[in-house]
Amino acid sequence: MFSKLDENSTTSDEASGVNEKAIGFFDLSAKITEAITVYPGDPSYRMEKVVCLETGSPFNLCHMHLCNHVGTHIDFPAHVLSAGKTSSDYPIDHLIGSGLIIKVPDSSRSITRDFVAQQTILRSDIVFFKTSNSKISKQTTFTEEYVYVEPDAAEELLRKGVRIVGVDYISVDRYDAEDLPVHKTLLSNEVLIVEGLELENVPIGRCEIFIMPLNIPDMDGLPARVVAKF
Repeated sequence: MFSKLDENSTTSDEASGVNEKAIGFFDLSAKITEAITVYPGDPSYRMEKVVCLETGSPFNLCHMHLCNHVGTHIDFPAHVLSAGKTSSDYPIDHLIGSGLIIKVPDSSRSITRDFVAQQTILRSDIVFFKTSNSKISKQTTFTEEYVYVEPDAAEELLRKGVRIVGVDYISVDRYDAEDLPVHKTLLSNEVLIVEGLELENVPIGRCEIFIMPLNIPDMDGLPARVVAKF
């Protein structure tokens, strides 16, 4: 059973505090619907019935049309690197491990190097940033005004030795950063990226994180069900 707790019930130690009330599993994945936010130019999700009970078929069957970066998804190095590794190169145990959900002040318009440097991040952590993006519905039109990761903050995350970085909107890079410096910095160093996290009703602090993409080989990115256990 998936639990949800109000953020106000968490401890004041935002980086590594343990909230005794935050016990259980939390679903960090956005619902995939035909209204889900997509990056400009990406194909939208849609579903059509192939056969259905109502028309006399003995079963229901649907055809889903979706982008491999729809909703909550994981980016592999091949997303931005011509010879980069793909989904085939990462076993499932690489996508499960010790995690940290960090609250970024709502007043922050970006995740900065100084902010990252102040956090108690351990080597090989899976680090997710909960920002004011979490207040933006994932079932609405795209906005260019979202909290992103600064390029030097990405360098600081490398210095701290993180394994995976996640954010609560559909890109780690600033919207007008056409060369995708944060993607390239992280993915060229095999730090994977999770985008489109749903963190509004998720506590902060240390937890175990499970990232479970669809089992499709040779992909540059895949939709994923992401779960935290506190």
